[in-house]
Amino acid sequence: MKEIKIGNVSGEPGKINYGFLDILEHPVGTVERLPIIIAQGLKDGPVLWLTANIHGDEYTGIPVIHRVIKNIYIKELKGAIVAIPTLNPSGSRIKTRYPYFDKKDPNRLFPDGNPFKDKSKTDKSSVSQIVLDEVQKDADISIKTEQVIKISVEDEEKTEIKDPLAVYDNEELYPSTQEMIWKKLFEIIKSSADYLIDLHNAFIKSIPFIFLDRVLYNDNLGEDAKKEAEELYKKTEEMVKAFGFTVVRETTPTKYIQKKLHRSTSGAALNYLRIPSFTVELGMYLDVEPEVVDAATVGVLNVLKWSGMIAGYIEKIKDVPVIAENAAVRHIGHPRAKESSIIELKVKKGDFVKKGDVVAKAKDIFGRPLASGSEIKTEVNGYVFMINEGILRYPNEEICWLAAEDVKPMVDKWPKKSQIQQ
Repeated sequence: MKEIKIGNVSGEPGKINYGFLDILEHPVGTVERLPIIIAQGLKDGPVLWLTANIHGDEYTGIPVIHRVIKNIYIKELKGAIVAIPTLNPSGSRIKTRYPYFDKKDPNRLFPDGNPFKDKSKTDKSSVSQIVLDEVQKDADISIKTEQVIKISVEDEEKTEIKDPLAVYDNEELYPSTQEMIWKKLFEIIKSSADYLIDLHNAFIKSIPFIFLDRVLYNDNLGEDAKKEAEELYKKTEEMVKAFGFTVVRETTPTKYIQKKLHRSTSGAALNYLRIPSFTVELGMYLDVEPEVVDAATVGVLNVLKWSGMIAGYIEKIKDVPVIAENAAVRHIGHPRAKESSIIELKVKKGDFVKKGDVVAKAKDIFGRPLASGSEIKTEVNGYVFMINEGILRYPNEEICWLAAEDVKPMVDKWPKKSQIQQ
């Protein structure tokens, strides 16, 4: 049976144990720690990790974890559940998305599995080399982060330019506090996890849904890398379907890397650790909707049944709307406001809209239709699954997000550096 020890808590067959993992000592001497639950069955089996509240104002995952642990019969569990009710206790204390000791998004700081990332920006020992061809001879050369830049031009003498300050001059060489914490945590996850589910909240006006990440592979490693990625995606998709919520595919690979979604909790677990993983968005933030807790609890228990960790039949989700069933859809921010306006919504979350349908009407502050036209129409068919908050919109700001037909493959190549920078 797999031994699991995290911080001051260890797994014990047939028991649910509670404890903490110390992650940071503050300058004032107090300690930041993560609450850990290890529920280990009497029989061997997979290990499911459940994480929640990485954004401090997203609470619903906390009671979902409480409910799941309460509803399992530990003596019949095969394998173990490792649960962290809050990944961001400091953000939760002050009701903010980010922890107060790190101003970066904590869900974009997990280890980077991109094989084509710029090594010179993440490794102090790296040496960059720029090779100039005849066309580039006269181009300006700027020194940014390189310790040593070797410039070679055909038929010309090779020159070395040394910059003794380069090693200190790039912020990316110095990972943030949260980034260092996540690196250590991922080593722990790697040692035990077979599956991972990360629990979030989206917008005040959003249905509960699952973000399904694309599985990326390094095409330089040949056909075996693609086959491994296809097998990983197949298993992930099965797990997602078992959960039972609306499934919305993540964005295209290039944009995925640009937005650093491959460094989110589930994105990194999937594309770095190669563990079947996904993100669940549980409706509104800053509060908890009881029916969403009920539905998400059923979803997690469904995954436990699918994986063989508990007995029983997979239940259909009843407490929240499930849309776009059996459809391949990805999210798109659409339509958008053309100019600053007060908007009057003509749709609600869960609606299906067709090209040409009016999604909202735009007015000035006096309630008059805009001179340029008041109707904001959709140009694509799709499901309204998230609506932007409030009634004020600035130019090009999203009215809502649609789940629209996706034709892109879910198993794809890691984008090369040149593609990411486009």
